[in-house]
Amino acid sequence: MADIMRPPYSEIKRPDEIVRMTTADNLKFAVLIGLIEVGQVTNREVVNTVLHLVSPLE
Repeated sequence: MADIMRPPYSEIKRPDEIVRMTTADNLKFAVLIGLIEVGQVTNREVVNTVLHLVSPLE
C-alpha cells in the first residue's frame, strides 16, 4: 500500500508514456479521459496523444 505522505511518483505516467504502453487502445483512451477530467494534461498533450492513437501503425 502506498504511503499517503509519499505517493509513488514512479507510477505516475505522462500521456506520451501511456501511448507507448502495450495495452489495448480502449484502455489508453480511458486513461486519457481520466487525465482530462482531473485536469492533468494540456490541450497540446491531448491532441498529440489522440492523433497518435488514431494514426495507423508504421
